[in-house]
Amino acid sequence: MKAMVIYNPRSGKKQAARIKAIAATSAAARDVHLDLRGIEGPGHGTVLAREAVAQGFDRVISVGGDGTNNAIAQGLVNTKVPLGIVAMGSGNGYARSIGLSLDPEKALAHALTGTARGMDVCYLNDHLFLGTAGIGFDARVADRFDKSKSRGMFGYAKIIVQEIFGAPPMRVVVKANHETTESQVLMVVFCNTREFGNGADISPGSLPDDGLAELRIVTKPSFFPLIQAFVQIYTHQADKSKYIRNIATREAQVWQAGTIAHLDGEPVEVGNEVRFRLEPKRLLVVG
Repeated sequence: MKAMVIYNPRSGKKQAARIKAIAATSAAARDVHLDLRGIEGPGHGTVLAREAVAQGFDRVISVGGDGTNNAIAQGLVNTKVPLGIVAMGSGNGYARSIGLSLDPEKALAHALTGTARGMDVCYLNDHLFLGTAGIGFDARVADRFDKSKSRGMFGYAKIIVQEIFGAPPMRVVVKANHETTESQVLMVVFCNTREFGNGADISPGSLPDDGLAELRIVTKPSFFPLIQAFVQIYTHQADKSKYIRNIATREAQVWQAGTIAHLDGEPVEVGNEVRFRLEPKRLLVVG
């Protein structure tokens, strides 16, 4: 078997050297021809994945966070080359949601030997995402985190605390399933999987292979209900929150007062008009 390992040198507190050693040992034990490639900048992961497809590799393994998975998946969608995942990011929401080990050695062994299955992919304005995307508060947090020097869960949590209490509500108009809803919201989260990352289950019932996504329309509680809402999200009880409304759908149109979104945690400018769609079983993932 031929496998290409594409790693993000910035992920996992820059443990690229360790990952290279683990990959070499794991491949040798399984008689796998391994090609290790480092991502050098935005979009490079997609380029490398497309090269792997063109060169006949049997699978491509992403070593990094949700954003790295996203970039590599863009080069593998609608092909027969599976994506393996070694989660080394700040949140690892996608890997957690599909039950992958967060231990690098175990994850790499599984990525090399596990069975691939078809997974749904989603789009905001033709920008692909695998797990979650959002507008409003979580998009602003992702934008700040992307610009900060602090990585990991602590850095992300610090920005959330700094932003949440002063976060203003945002007007949105959501059209889905032949219904139109206008609301003042904290955020709208488009969920193909259940997690933001780090155990924060915004949509506990979301599955990446069921042909449906969940739009979670979140209004902002006052102080004490806000604390309760955070507890519910981190204890897998978000469905009990009266501040979260759910719409299950394959497509939607959303107008937002803001202009940015996040896609698998990576900020992107999308404008006021947001088109959402889900395409079933378009990506093979070793899950």
